[in-house]
Amino acid sequence: MTYQWDELSKALADDSLPRRQSLRWLGAALAGSVLGPFGAGTAWAGKQDPCQTFCNRCSNKTQRNQCLAACQACNGNTSRLGGSCGSYTCCPGAVCNGACSDLRSNPNCGACGNDCRVYGETCCGNYCADLANDFDNCGRCGAPCDDPGPFEYGACVAGACVYECVEGAIDCGDGTCTYLGNDPHNCGACGNVCPATTPICYEGTCMEKAPVCPGGQTWCSGACYDLYNDSGNCGTSCADRKVCGQYENCTGGACVPND
Repeated sequence: MTYQWDELSKALADDSLPRRQSLRWLGAALAGSVLGPFGAGTAWAGKQDPCQTFCNRCSNKTQRNQCLAACQACNGNTSRLGGSCGSYTCCPGAVCNGACSDLRSNPNCGACGNDCRVYGETCCGNYCADLANDFDNCGRCGAPCDDPGPFEYGACVAGACVYECVEGAIDCGDGTCTYLGNDPHNCGACGNVCPATTPICYEGTCMEKAPVCPGGQTWCSGACYDLYNDSGNCGTSCADRKVCGQYENCTGGACVPND
């Protein structure tokens, strides 16, 4: 290549080379400088096979062949290979610390490295649960408490489902909370069933029909009250009515301080 450049330089210097010939020599010189290294044995770099690259880490041919078979089963996705040389497998789920995991048990509950035991909890499916207080996993995984009734609330306490009546409701012994003021089967008292002649339980009394109070008043315990303005019976219903304090007035069913 040095010879070609020297000859070209001399010819151009003494102006003895025709223009067409000089261009031909110049092209030949450039082609030789670019393609020369490949003629010396250098080849174009092709796209590397990820499986081949990954499995070359194995020490012998048997291990590399086993690794290649597992990698091909993963369609070349080396991130799904779990195990080690000689025992690689295509993981259907996640790979955590080089091993296959379904992310449904410790120490990989829902995600790699999420060990529920660190929090004192249990792996339930793909998440951690406190079996002592989890309403949906009370005492054991997959054991939800029943939904509470209309007048009660429920909770998981020390791994057991517990139900209590809301304020004002009564449990009459059958596990169902009720308001004695309007339950015809427990009207005024547990077990007091209103007869057919007076089937309506109104404020704990069996009646043929509920009384109608004048002027928007409400019937409470045998009398009509203006719950929204009566300081002695102030509230939004009979159940929450109360007596306002000495320096309060009943306004809109709430006790508010005097101006």
